[in-house]
Amino acid sequence: MFEIGINSNNECGGNISEICANVKKAGFNNIMIAFKVGGEENAILEAKKQGLKIPYVHLNNKPANDLWAKGESNKEYVEDVIRQIKLCAKYDIHIAVLHGTEGGATDLALPTSQYALDCMEKILKVAEEKNVKIALENLDAPNFDHFTFLLDNIKSDFLGLCYDAGHHNLYRPDFDILEKYGDRILAIHLHDNLMDWEYGYDYTRDLHMLPFDGKIDYEKVCQKLAKTSYDNVIMLELHRLSCGEPRKYDNMSTDSFLNLARARAEKIIEMIKKYK
Repeated sequence: MFEIGINSNNECGGNISEICANVKKAGFNNIMIAFKVGGEENAILEAKKQGLKIPYVHLNNKPANDLWAKGESNKEYVEDVIRQIKLCAKYDIHIAVLHGTEGGATDLALPTSQYALDCMEKILKVAEEKNVKIALENLDAPNFDHFTFLLDNIKSDFLGLCYDAGHHNLYRPDFDILEKYGDRILAIHLHDNLMDWEYGYDYTRDLHMLPFDGKIDYEKVCQKLAKTSYDNVIMLELHRLSCGEPRKYDNMSTDSFLNLARARAEKIIEMIKKYK
């Protein structure tokens, strides 16, 4: 029913070639390429060369706050997102994860506006032409209204949800994202944290640990996911070395970490099946 996948910026290798090789060796057949300016196409080609499938990519998220600005920075941002969408289409990748804001607790975007909706419509026009769906990711609490504003005001088959379980439970556990937007789910990010964010804390609380190593109730997450129509890859989004405290994986080998990640993803699949 499901396959498993992991993000390319998981810090399990010194370069994209090494990361892909390690991911493949650990038993993952899918990878979410995290776009980095200048290395996007190379990363796609390397993953494909090593026999990995790319169910979706993560678009470069900076400077996402420019979606809400006006002027040259906004124009450059919209053009760059469109460039990335065209790159996805070139390699038959049909889902792209997008940050609607920059996703940091102190990176406050400008107020929501019709202008931003118009800019997103420009992006979606190209996305539809290229058959690439945009999965909008839920992020931090201060900019959460920007996330709901876009989904509530744009009813397009080419704009849906990337459900990030870690962000949901860290920043807005009181808002039932899957209840409201589960029928529009296109992608998922699964990771764990200590659910200890408070307003003013920085991004280091967003730990991106292995599921079941933090405080998120993954039984509940899997029960909710099972009620959605999601049938794509069970995608982990992990940062092995760059998280805040506790640094649980500093002394763990790359192979051990990725093998454990595979086992956790497989456990999640079994939990979702239980509720189907």
